[in-house]
Amino acid sequence: MLLPPLLLDALRDICQRRGSALAVSPLRSENQLLLLVETLPEATRVTLETLLMSYCRTRASLPVNFAYLLALETAILSLIGLIPSKSISPEFPGWSKLQEYLPWFRKASQIAQNHLDCALVRNYWLITRPTNPWLRTLRVELFYNEQLTAGDRSLNAEQQNLLLRWLEQFVLYCSRLVPTFPAEAIAAGIPIPPQPRSTAA
Repeated sequence: MLLPPLLLDALRDICQRRGSALAVSPLRSENQLLLLVETLPEATRVTLETLLMSYCRTRASLPVNFAYLLALETAILSLIGLIPSKSISPEFPGWSKLQEYLPWFRKASQIAQNHLDCALVRNYWLITRPTNPWLRTLRVELFYNEQLTAGDRSLNAEQQNLLLRWLEQFVLYCSRLVPTFPAEAIAAGIPIPPQPRSTAA
């Protein structure tokens, strides 16, 4: 069995409810769904399992976060190739303060620290920092120390883009050691596009 029964039931439910309406070529039978999952590369299947586990946990928790469930469903359908990946590209809010971006960075640090040593996480933030003089003024401790605040620092559009690029590079860099990291980031609400389905033979 490729997926545990609970996760397979959740996937079947998502495909029946949303897949038929959104899919480029909807699945016509359960056998097609099983075949689709069976042909996924192993890394993609691990990511799919992580997203489905988050989906099941979120659906069972009260109060139910319907917006988050919807985002997870879209990510799952995209990951298995039923809807185009571009349709789930995250819409980043145009926040103007550094403090507003910190929750994403801190969630990413927390996920990383579940798998990696704290010193390694700090080094990964430093390694993945894009080359830019402004970014060097930021202490990476802001990204994992809840006691520190960014104050009232305002951001321009270029600085916002640099922060988002840094966050994405950190997640991708960590995924070299922790393949499930992108899926865990998505499940935690960090707006990182899920890994696309591999088209390599």
